Amino acid sequence: MKSPITTKQRPLYQQVAEQLIAEIQTRAIGSILPTEVELSESLAVSRHTIRAAMSILTQQGLVERVRRMGTRVLRHTPNQRYEQRMDGIDNVLEFAGRSVMHIQAVCQMALPDPVDPDMVGLMDATGACLQVTGVRRLTGEEVNCTWTQVFVPGRFAGIQALLPKKTEAMYRLIEDVYQTKVVKLLHTITAIEQPPYAVQALGLSQGKPVLEVKAWLYGQDDELIEFVRSIHNPAKVSIRMSTVQAS
Repeated sequence: MKSPITTKQRPLYQQVAEQLIAEIQTRAIGSILPTEVELSESLAVSRHTIRAAMSILTQQGLVERVRRMGTRVLRHTPNQRYEQRMDGIDNVLEFAGRSVMHIQAVCQMALPDPVDPDMVGLMDATGACLQVTGVRRLTGEEVNCTWTQVFVPGRFAGIQALLPKKTEAMYRLIEDVYQTKVVKLLHTITAIEQPPYAVQALGLSQGKPVLEVKAWLYGQDDELIEFVRSIHNPAKVSIRMSTVQAS
């Protein structure tokens, strides 16, 4: 394995995933990777970080866990389509760690009267909210997979001065600055014809089918932290949901 990771520019688990991807490209298809303990020691990171990194490799179809054998190499290049899992808050939020938002426009906007039902909770004493528009690209790709708009309540609009040109997730910045935490998410997923405003971003013809995903991120006491409206290219992003019968 390569030397331990020390840079802190991006989440550690993502750096580890990228190093592991480079590592498996040197191994034969079907070979077994070192154990979690061995990887943890060689990279000087926790086993929790190794598991998070391995989750990314599994999602990309690069490896699979085989009972009593370990982690087996399946392929050398990632799948070109990301499957968004919706079975748990960590999996739902994972998309932010598997893609990067390239911010194109930031503005303070006044909410209309009456307020769009989707945006209830964004209104506060300022009567305004922060709107951030951009596109997302899967890690390692140069093609946009998603057009997105993020709306932040006025009480959190102070993050505007801290926004970089590229970010994984705005809600993480809000959590850090305002000492809050996302504890609940609500989603709607709808198949629609691609709207005109997303045509250029996704490179698809107007009217082509796309996935529209709306997400509401809440903190404690049902405090709205962020509302996100995203248009996904279905060739790049799919949605998978699962549930378990209550006993």
